[in-house]
Amino acid sequence: MPKSTKPAIEPRMLNLKQAAAYLGATVWFVRTLIWNRRIPFVKFGNKLLLDKKDLDAFVDAQKVAARA
Repeated sequence: MPKSTKPAIEPRMLNLKQAAAYLGATVWFVRTLIWNRRIPFVKFGNKLLLDKKDLDAFVDAQKVAARA
């Protein structure tokens, strides 16, 4: 009998470790961004969660234009 092939749901919100992996950075770098209020976050109890869209926006804002 074939197994169900339901598509995996990809989370929109990431914890610190996942966000660090997503950015290719360390957890401490992500914590520093949060402490300095450079990226928005959501606090659920003692958990800090970051939206992928906000991480993408942060990366886009850090880009430096190439010279022609």
